[in-house]
Order: sequence, then structure tokens, then C-alpha cells
Amino acid sequence: MNALIWAGSILALLTYFPLWKQIRSGKAKQNFLTWALWSALDAVVAATIIVQEGNFLLPVVYTIGGTLTVYFILKAGNKAAWTWFETMVASLTIVSMVIWYFSGEKMATIASTTAMLIAGIPQLVDAWRKPQDMPILVYSSYFIANYLSMAGGKSWVVEERFYPASAAVFCFLIAVLATRKFWLKQELAKEAK
Repeated sequence: MNALIWAGSILALLTYFPLWKQIRSGKAKQNFLTWALWSALDAVVAATIIVQEGNFLLPVVYTIGGTLTVYFILKAGNKAAWTWFETMVASLTIVSMVIWYFSGEKMATIASTTAMLIAGIPQLVDAWRKPQDMPILVYSSYFIANYLSMAGGKSWVVEERFYPASAAVFCFLIAVLATRKFWLKQELAKEAK
């Protein structure tokens, strides 16, 4: 592992700290089931990449960060809610493991990374509908972390760059959609005049 992979992974871990602070203070209400399932999905991605001896540090950090987020949510006493979303993420996690069993690690990395992106679609929708609620700095930081990890990959193979490249594009899209809040503020200011 090189300095870029380490830098991206450390940045990704540090980006969790503001969320943990908000959860502990009661400002951020999160569903621990959602985070637990996201962590499980990240763990599947990490495991498939570890088996291939690829660029695994970033998904391991996301697994750890998500698991610690679950801990803080439980400690804060936030209630759990099982919705269609949790059913979908659980199903995607199981499908990724089935693909791993029948098709091998490389296909499992592709499937579980794709599942992670599908599980993130509600975030994209929220970024479009409610950009004022999206933390631009957080998603920009995750974009940089993913980009650094991707740039640190040894070659353009699935186990080195597919996950961080996919996550970088995803975080970039959310950050861009979240910037709409500045234009919406300007539009509202113009209308108020």
C-alpha cells in the first residue's frame, strides 16, 4: 500500500468524526439498521478485495466507520425502523454473497460495489430534492478520499480501482447536487427583491 491509499483511507476515517459528534449530541437522527446493513455491504466488498490481495484499505475503513456509527446510534438511543430500504440493502448484501459463492471474488467485488451504489440512490434523490440538507464538505471529503485511494491503485483492475472509482463518482455527484443549495438561495434572494 502506498501513501495515496493511506491518505485516502485516513481522510475517509476522519470524515466520520463530525457525524459521530452530531449523533452523540442528538443533532443527527440516524437509523442503526441502515448503517448496520451498509457496514455489512462494505464488509463484503472489503472481504472480496482482501481475498484478491487488492486495494482493500478504504472499504475496511468504511466498514469500521459504519460499525462505529452503529455503536454511536445505539448509544444515543435512536430508534430503528425497518423499511423497504433496509430490505433492499439486506437483499443486495445477500445477492453479493451468493454471487461470490458461485462466480468468484472478482464478480463479487463488482456485484457488491454495484449494490453499494444502488443502496446510495436514496442519497442522490435527497441531494436533488433537499440540497440544503446535504453536507457538501463531507461528500467532497469522501470524494477526495475515494479519489486518492483510486489513484493509489497499482493497476486498472477490478480489485485495485473499481470500488474507489465508483465511490468517487458517487460522492462527486452528491457534492455537485448539494451545491444547488447556493443557487437556490440566490434564486430565493432574487425573488424576494
